[in-house]
Amino acid sequence: MHSDVTVYTAPVKFAISQAMPYSENFLFWIWATHLVPKIGFIFTTLFGSILLLLNFFGAQKSFGTYKYLISMFTILGVTFSAIEILVYPNVHNFNAGFLFFSFEKTLGMVDSWNRNIPITSYTFFHSTTMALLSVQFIYRYWAVFDIHKLRYFKGPNALIWVAYCSFFGFQYSLGSSYFFKRDDVSDEYFRKEMLTRYNANIAELPAMAIVAYDPSDGSARWRNIMGIGNMCVVVNFLYGVMVFCGWSMHTKMEEKIQNFSEILRKHHKQFFKTLVLQITMPTIILFIPICIIMILPLLNLNISIPSGVMLCCFTLYPATDSLIVMYVVSEYRITARRLQKMVCGSCCHIRHKKVLDTNLTSLA
Repeated sequence: MHSDVTVYTAPVKFAISQAMPYSENFLFWIWATHLVPKIGFIFTTLFGSILLLLNFFGAQKSFGTYKYLISMFTILGVTFSAIEILVYPNVHNFNAGFLFFSFEKTLGMVDSWNRNIPITSYTFFHSTTMALLSVQFIYRYWAVFDIHKLRYFKGPNALIWVAYCSFFGFQYSLGSSYFFKRDDVSDEYFRKEMLTRYNANIAELPAMAIVAYDPSDGSARWRNIMGIGNMCVVVNFLYGVMVFCGWSMHTKMEEKIQNFSEILRKHHKQFFKTLVLQITMPTIILFIPICIIMILPLLNLNISIPSGVMLCCFTLYPATDSLIVMYVVSEYRITARRLQKMVCGSCCHIRHKKVLDTNLTSLA
């Protein structure tokens, strides 16, 4: 290991010496996993704010209680993006294991008992965001096939969905914290790899680790494997809900909405298009990458992959979700044009008033 490769954190900067071949270290990918969340946060905040502004000016007035889901998902997306740039989580897959870690000392949490709290919090919001996305699919499914069940989204019944999202958030985060708790075996397994790839001492990092098989005798480490199972159950259940609702709407919605009013049919078709895009994007940037990251340790391949670059792309999703809603649902475009006319009209009125005042002053 060469001592002239250094890593600085908060802010994170990397100096890469030519003494270490570029192919041996992954510092460039750390830079990438810090850049993508920043871009995601900026665009999520921008597009999310525009969406909430359009909601405030009446874009969602005919959407029933679904309008609250749209607003809540937007707010949760901004929160999730903010958490990501505070924590800057990363993942590294190595042979029969993966390490979930961060170089950040978030909020000064550096002691052994609290330094994992930020990355545990990140996993909570990560899962809660997925869960709330599945709730949108459930709502649209019931709005078409069983409208009476929409009562579960009104009044105190809406707390069911707070509990639903929180359950999966805690299941994912606390399960990861318990099953992926580091021990002497995992620290030793990743020690040399982290020094070689990132010039980092694993003992000083906030991290969770999986080593599926004991390096000494090849036996299964069931605690870590159960952690992989826990994550698979959460992710695949939520994804399964989206696929079931989406496919059912694709195959049966047209017949079901024939007797609806023209406006209602239009809304259902627009929101179905929205849901199709909403499930396509997470499939590409979340569900496929996270399944790859989780399954690779079980295969025990001879690999060393900076897989965090795949995981960090999910921070871009809340921004794309806001864009999808505003682009597909016509009420948002109508409201945007109306708001544009209001602003332009106000500007013209102010400009005309200034010109009039100037003329009156010159006449005087």
